[in-house]
Amino acid sequence: MLAELNKLEFHKILKEIRKYAVSDLAKIEVEKLEPLTNELEINRLLEETWQAKNMIIRYDQSPMTGVLNIRDAIRKAEIGSVLNVDEFLRIVSHQEAILRSQGYIRKIRQLEIESEHLDNYYDRLIAIPALKQKITTVIDKKGDIFDDASLKLSQIRKKINTTEERIDSKMASLLRGEASKLTDTLITIRNNRLVLPVKAEYKNSFKGVVHDTSSSGETYFIEPISCFNMNNELQGFRVQESAEIDRILRVLTEDVALESEALKNNLRIFTYLDIVFAKAKYAIEFDCFKPNLTKTKINLLNARHPLIDKKDVVGNNINFHNYHHILITGPNTGGKTVCLKTLGLLSIMAQSGILIPADEGSETMVFENIFADIGDEQSIEQSLSTFSSHISKIIYIIDNASPNSLILIDEIGSGTDPKEGASLAISIINHLRKKSVYSMITTHYSELKTYAFDLDDTVNASVEFDIVTLRPTYKLKVGIPGTSNAIQIAKRLGLHDDIIESAKEVSVSFDTDVSNLIKKLEKQSLDLDEEISQYKKASDTLKTKNDSLDKLYVEEKVKQNNLLKKLELEHLDRLKDREEEANSLIEQLNELRNNPGFKDHELAKLKHDVKSINQETNSYKKAKNTKIAVGDKVLVIPYQRQGIVNKLVSNKKYEVLMGTLSITLAEKDLEYVETPVAKKQKTTGSVLKTSETKVELDLRGQRYLEAIDELDKFVDSCLMNNFEFAYVIHGYGTGVLMKGVSEYIKTSSVIKSSRPGGQNEGGKGVTVIYFK
Repeated sequence: MLAELNKLEFHKILKEIRKYAVSDLAKIEVEKLEPLTNELEINRLLEETWQAKNMIIRYDQSPMTGVLNIRDAIRKAEIGSVLNVDEFLRIVSHQEAILRSQGYIRKIRQLEIESEHLDNYYDRLIAIPALKQKITTVIDKKGDIFDDASLKLSQIRKKINTTEERIDSKMASLLRGEASKLTDTLITIRNNRLVLPVKAEYKNSFKGVVHDTSSSGETYFIEPISCFNMNNELQGFRVQESAEIDRILRVLTEDVALESEALKNNLRIFTYLDIVFAKAKYAIEFDCFKPNLTKTKINLLNARHPLIDKKDVVGNNINFHNYHHILITGPNTGGKTVCLKTLGLLSIMAQSGILIPADEGSETMVFENIFADIGDEQSIEQSLSTFSSHISKIIYIIDNASPNSLILIDEIGSGTDPKEGASLAISIINHLRKKSVYSMITTHYSELKTYAFDLDDTVNASVEFDIVTLRPTYKLKVGIPGTSNAIQIAKRLGLHDDIIESAKEVSVSFDTDVSNLIKKLEKQSLDLDEEISQYKKASDTLKTKNDSLDKLYVEEKVKQNNLLKKLELEHLDRLKDREEEANSLIEQLNELRNNPGFKDHELAKLKHDVKSINQETNSYKKAKNTKIAVGDKVLVIPYQRQGIVNKLVSNKKYEVLMGTLSITLAEKDLEYVETPVAKKQKTTGSVLKTSETKVELDLRGQRYLEAIDELDKFVDSCLMNNFEFAYVIHGYGTGVLMKGVSEYIKTSSVIKSSRPGGQNEGGKGVTVIYFK
């Protein structure tokens, strides 16, 4: 794509966005953004930035603190160069940033803020807790290596500490004993050795090694001979310490190298997200919105040039309607050039995935190229005049323009004779019309006004001038050609009335049908502008109300989440109290088991009651009194669970099967649900009490842990129902379930004995258990 990025000052937009980036890499990469021509890709970039903007407004920006540049560290690790401590801490910082980012996106989803276009990036962040733990067990937050980073390092540092204590003790002794020979009572360091400041006259009598002298020559820094060997030992230990630290860091570097792809992935995602949120923060600051991409429409609502101060900038509706070319006429300093630059710059921004300073609902196209010939940029080196420079640029544009290119030309045909310039301008525009391009062109030539009226694909436009204030309003009027307003300006400035009236009479004689049409259109335009202004006020009011509702929704959602969390914590506190109570009861019950008169089925019943402590003590009432029959599905009111009526035990009492439990309940505790359609159904993991009093549990197809948990519940149920024995179906399979059942029986204190199933009982695929 060819685009006049510098001429339209796109680099200044990127520098502005750069201020909002957090990480060093994002600050570099954001200035490399360029416009694209793939509509799907542009739409994706705009949607990402739009959602990031809403996420910031409705909650907060994505946390980028701690996202440091680890690119060089990864590269060093990959080639086997040992990383330094700072580089390891940068990697740890990255991992901590991942946890913060994952927490951030969870909160965004809880608040039901749209994030589907960014979810993928957060989901692809790879946490590497094992690597972080390895680093943090070796290096502390200040960058020091822990003594226990390895056994060898711990031993070496103990030796260093011991040797330093011996040296300190000896030096302290010498300080006291040789005080008269010293210039000071302080131990100093020279060449990484502990030395004493000895007076010059005692340098020969003080036994030791001279390491340095003072600038005056009066003090010699001597290492006492009695400490020499100990210092040598200390230096040796320090060399060993350095070698061991190097070995430890080398191992850690190898661990980093193994995770290099994941680390590079995280770095790319963080950098990209930082750029997206930098664009979003820029959009918030400059009140930018996402334009709708179309195939043929250009309609920018209240479009503002982003490099003009927000207090001074004037918004314009740049609407091409069904035209391909807009010709803007009018006086200098009226804002014509700003309109060109605004259209060009906003088009480049949109195609770079940057939200534009225009109102919501704006529409634009994806241009193949964006050309601009704006301003007097005479080439001194090529000795070209203004006109020659202007024509050279137009030649370049004509030679390179392809269909769906955007062409911006300021003062077309200027710099030469007005008649020839106007003729040349009309010929250039005619040529551009044949190339299926879009253009916005400014001119002083009145001939172009009449020219545009005769064309179906070209429309006149002007910038408004306020006669009262004698100042341009910078408002673009599409469909209305510009006028000089010279007579009105002269009158406002105080020119004699008789001269003004005479000028008006002369002007009337010059008026043509086109001039009269222009005046009529100007009046219609003013009326239409008034209607648009009223509509915009109503629209702004509605938007303000919607924004208030959105804000209120988020606030209520936050309150709701906080309330739910508070209730959850209160509920957990209650559960904790009940759990402590339950554990206390279980301990007492286990003690009672030593009593010969205490039965195991009673213990199971009490354990079941203890488990119910954690259930909410709501009072449920029967809602309907439909007659109950055997086989009906019913709601067991005290437990708020459904079951099947197995049989009528006595008057108004029924045996009900609830999963693995069989329980007898009064009719008042049961509520009819439905009568199931009779069909053959295999019962798995249930207690069946038949006429032969056969009780069985089918564990086939279950995982080991699930099966053992189910068996434990089954045994409790059997004890509660006073069963003497039961059948456990585990099948043959791999033998894992059979072995698990066998191990459970061995450790159970309530099972008296067991045996494999008989020939008619399922053989070795079944175990029969007998209770005490």
